[in-house]
Amino acid sequence: MAKKSLGYVELEWTCPNCETRNPGPQKVCSSCGMPQPENVEFQQPAQEVLIEDEAEIEAAKAGPDVHCYFCGTRNPADAEACSQCGASLEQATARATGQVLGAHRKGPAQQVACAACGAMNEPDAAKCVQCGASLAQPEKAPAPEAAAKPAQARGRMPAMWLRVVGIAAALLVCAVCITFVVLSRQTEDLNGSVERVTWTRNITIEGLVPVEYEDWRDDIPGEGVVGSCSPKLNRTVDNPVDNAREVCGTPYTVDTGSGRGEVVQDCRYEVYEDWCEYTLDEWREVDKLELSGNDYQARWPNASLQAAQREGERDEEYTIVFDTEQGAYTYHTGNAELFNRAQIGTRWVLKVNAFNGVTAIEPLQ
Repeated sequence: MAKKSLGYVELEWTCPNCETRNPGPQKVCSSCGMPQPENVEFQQPAQEVLIEDEAEIEAAKAGPDVHCYFCGTRNPADAEACSQCGASLEQATARATGQVLGAHRKGPAQQVACAACGAMNEPDAAKCVQCGASLAQPEKAPAPEAAAKPAQARGRMPAMWLRVVGIAAALLVCAVCITFVVLSRQTEDLNGSVERVTWTRNITIEGLVPVEYEDWRDDIPGEGVVGSCSPKLNRTVDNPVDNAREVCGTPYTVDTGSGRGEVVQDCRYEVYEDWCEYTLDEWREVDKLELSGNDYQARWPNASLQAAQREGERDEEYTIVFDTEQGAYTYHTGNAELFNRAQIGTRWVLKVNAFNGVTAIEPLQ
């Protein structure tokens, strides 16, 4: 996912000595004169205004400030010697950077109520205009984890029961399938004589007809006839490409470690392509010829083909009805040779399964 930079804003830091809010690049507190601590955390101001001064923008792009190894003084990222003691900054410690501070505060900031006296103050005021109390926002205490644990424990019970029920259902289905296969294969012999026979033969007639499809324009076969097309989302990519639609999330501010923040958006790029209707001539079933009889002279229907037609699949089925002590049994086969052997009156051994179906036949010796 690409990160799109919208610009830079000035951050704030709160003096730990007097709780005065100070501009991020400022090295000492404007109220008590205390130097900015090395471990101070930058915060978002009530309203973030994009920096327009080129020098300030370059300072933000230069990278995180560094603290002198010898005296701890804060120096710009591109400084070579400490501004306070003159020592080399080769061993200087760079400030932490990359922390997401929150959504970009673009709109006008609301006035701040003093926690001590309730008076309303300007959003960028460091102290209350009425009582002088600090307007620094206290850090929010983290939510206790103990309250969430019972809910998580309760949430696991239904999921566990669902898994148990699912496993039980799967085992039941497997048992039914195994039982069906076993009973289908277990057969008993039953003697019978051929009482009557029938046969059916089919020929599928195929014709070359236009078939409608939909696909991306670039994937349509060369012989396809393209109809109407419309743009459709094809894929989403992380980096800009031609003819892509940029889709970005909510802008947010990232600490650059220089007292300034970079306002960025996470963006992805939707690529739209032509989705088209098209037709393609294909062989499809247009007719089916059938011929049947109750003799042993099985034959195929006479296929009279027209232009752009051809014969398709051929199918044949033979039915033999047996008379047994337990009543009539029917056997279906596609074997013409076996059918011709089953002449009327001949006796056969029938393999009958638990579902009273004939699975095989053989001549009675």
